[in-house]
Amino acid sequence: MRKISMLLPVYNEGTLLRYSLENTIKYVDEIVVVDGGPEGPSNDKTKDIIDGFGKLYPNKINYFSGTFRRENGSWDEGASRNLGLSNITGDILMPHCGDMIYTDSDITKMVNAVKTYPDKRIIYCPFVEFWLDQTQIRLYGGHAMEAWFPVLAISDIPFVALDLIAEYRDGPHLILKEYTYKDFLFVPNAFRYHYGWVSGFQTQVNKHIRNITMGAWAEQGDEIMKGGPKGVAKWAVKHVLSYPDMNCGYTFAGTPPINTKFTYLDGANESILEYKAKYGGDFLDD
Repeated sequence: MRKISMLLPVYNEGTLLRYSLENTIKYVDEIVVVDGGPEGPSNDKTKDIIDGFGKLYPNKINYFSGTFRRENGSWDEGASRNLGLSNITGDILMPHCGDMIYTDSDITKMVNAVKTYPDKRIIYCPFVEFWLDQTQIRLYGGHAMEAWFPVLAISDIPFVALDLIAEYRDGPHLILKEYTYKDFLFVPNAFRYHYGWVSGFQTQVNKHIRNITMGAWAEQGDEIMKGGPKGVAKWAVKHVLSYPDMNCGYTFAGTPPINTKFTYLDGANESILEYKAKYGGDFLDD
């Protein structure tokens, strides 16, 4: 039987981490947590939550921490994940994150698929990405009929065999060894839910600041960087506030896995006041 190892990089994930762990830890054989960003380990409740689960499930969580920073000061996600990958001992890798949620039912179906199809190396399921709140999801693609096909993850595939290139190269993206269509298994009646776009206002702002410093916006990002820390923060705040104007949200008719309201605006007023206190009352003025 193949051993399932969860790789969980975290950095200030206190908002959703409990939900992310409570329906997964029961079903995997080990969890390797790597805690840290460009300024060092998490400084919110992340470590307390991990320690609490460690007491409930002794010897299942291996915790590592550090500072993962590129020369330009941005978050070196690849280094974080490579540290975790080097400490994985299983046969099947479950890449995970602190704002990704499975229900008990969904994770059971995925684990059963791993056991039932031992020859499959890449095992995945539909990916639901909430947008603005839990009543909408974000879809990608320009044709309406594409909505009838499974919405695949835009980052990691949920479960992969560990016969892969033993490092991450570019942020969260794994490089798999050679594979064909015969290596894939699609589990159609299981879902995983991503809360990254509804995990609170400051989390959104921090994400976009990080992406700009990592070069994710190419020439536009270079132009934004010329404004210094204030200019980057101003752009990031305005970008998050503009979410409702983006044509990528579709009504979600399903039942959210978390019976708590989350929106991208959680904590917005407090965050904006802090930026104005730091950079001046005209912070958001054009």
